Amino acid sequence: MSRVTKRTQLSGGIALALLGALAVGPAVAGDAEEVEKSPLTLWEGDNGSVLKGTFKAAAAYFVQNDSWFGQSEANLGARSGSWWETYLHPGIEGRYALGNGSALYGRLSAVFASTNELDAAASNLLEGNVTATRVEDAYVGWRSGGLFEGLGEDFLDVSVGRQQYVVGNGFLFFTQSSNGRNRGAYWMGERQAAKFSGIVKLKTGNWRTDLIYLEADDNPYTNTRLGGVTLDYTFSEAIGGVGGGIYTVASDVETRDSMNVFDIRFSLFPFEAIEAGDAMRPVKLEGEYVYEDNGDVLEASAWYLSAGYQWADVPWKPTLTYRYASFEGDDPGTSKSESYDPLFYGFNDWGYWYQGEVLGEYVLSNSNLNSHMLKLNLKPVDSVSASLFYFKFRLDDAEGFGGGSSDFAEEWNLTVDWTATDYLTISAVAAYVDPDDGAREYTGGGDSWTYGMLYASVSF
Repeated sequence: MSRVTKRTQLSGGIALALLGALAVGPAVAGDAEEVEKSPLTLWEGDNGSVLKGTFKAAAAYFVQNDSWFGQSEANLGARSGSWWETYLHPGIEGRYALGNGSALYGRLSAVFASTNELDAAASNLLEGNVTATRVEDAYVGWRSGGLFEGLGEDFLDVSVGRQQYVVGNGFLFFTQSSNGRNRGAYWMGERQAAKFSGIVKLKTGNWRTDLIYLEADDNPYTNTRLGGVTLDYTFSEAIGGVGGGIYTVASDVETRDSMNVFDIRFSLFPFEAIEAGDAMRPVKLEGEYVYEDNGDVLEASAWYLSAGYQWADVPWKPTLTYRYASFEGDDPGTSKSESYDPLFYGFNDWGYWYQGEVLGEYVLSNSNLNSHMLKLNLKPVDSVSASLFYFKFRLDDAEGFGGGSSDFAEEWNLTVDWTATDYLTISAVAAYVDPDDGAREYTGGGDSWTYGMLYASVSF
């Protein structure tokens, strides 16, 4: 949505006033060597102070056959065959060093996005071809550096304004903004920042705690706000860590309003911890569990478990990963909703958390869904990464989805990423989806859905 709150306007004004002396946030700010490599550096001062421009641009072409299993017009209101998406994302960011290693930082950016022809989700059905420009980042912050002696470097980090907040691999927190519709670029999803946020990060030793407040920049607007606290412990960089959080949601959406959310997660190389033999050390285990409770209105949960193994000494460094994910669906026979609310999940990597480049992007969300994923990743050279995916999708409650069969579909994806230069990345996707009875009942179609995408991005 285009409306900007007074708080966002204020944070944007502060950012403009301070950008000559501010710096990039935690994910962007780097050491002096990294800053020197940027071709868009505008000014460098003492002790890492810097002001620089940033620029990202991307274009993608999509083509498909028998979309919506041959029933795109019946399900979308029009035929979706091929379409283009593009975006430009310029910005300016800075860091100004203060005493004791502390620093002010900030960022201001905007996203111009477009969609030409109807996308596979029909997000722009009413708008047609779309071009839209909106403010993306507009935040300022302060890091403590060595000010709190004995508690560690940057023990305290406080930021406020429009910014993205990420937890773990994006199962619950990754994107706080909507894309598509009158904003353009549905698949690219470059708009990710909350409309307004206040984040306090406390880090000492292996412990980290975040105090967060977020306002969603969603479309249609739901006035969704979330406040809470996270706690994470990292055993070591080699072993991984565990974490969790407690959050409270307010919203104009009835099932969300006054909802409490509880989250626990882990990402571990467990055999590193017990110093097992070399053959077992590459085993990686990940998981997360989310429980949502809203009294008599909603009670739902979601979780996943995955196991992966990398053969680092084998040519092409193959990595094999299996994951099972479960998102509760509504039982129409009960008075309360059991439909899991996925809140702010987003794209962290292929298959996370848009499951399947066809169904996960355009048909299914992370609710009322059980999925199996098998992924094989290969790196024939350092600059190229190729992954083959298999997904098996089943509905958690077929009756709640309006059908009789829980077996929905099977999907195969092939993704290839080529880092051509330090600034240019080219990706390609091929997908094939075979409907089961659930998809046939839901869409009315029985044809196999094929899909391809070519994507190029430049980032400075």
